[in-house]
Amino acid sequence: MVYYGCCDPLDRKMAEVRMIPNVRKVSMSAWTDQELGASEIDGEYVFSRKPSPAPLATDVFHGDAVREDLQATKEICARHGCALEIILKDISTVRYDPGRLSQWAAIAMEVADA
Repeated sequence: MVYYGCCDPLDRKMAEVRMIPNVRKVSMSAWTDQELGASEIDGEYVFSRKPSPAPLATDVFHGDAVREDLQATKEICARHGCALEIILKDISTVRYDPGRLSQWAAIAMEVADA
């Protein structure tokens, strides 16, 4: 089984991704058009979302913005029949507040359970 992608926006490259044997998960980075990516995946692969870690680096952590972003991803994937996984990565700072990671994770779990 193959997991393909990293930071490269693959929303417009699914024809090429489909040429790779045994792909099961496709990375959808913060730079993808999620609607287009989900429509291109069309339920064939896991939509592996990599949201931007930028909300962890702002002066004030805005959990509502994180929730809205993750909820939008969930709704897009549901519309297109895509299985979804969310991976937070490439974190360079949390402004000396590691609790932001716990807050982000709690929000992600709330969105996943809703």
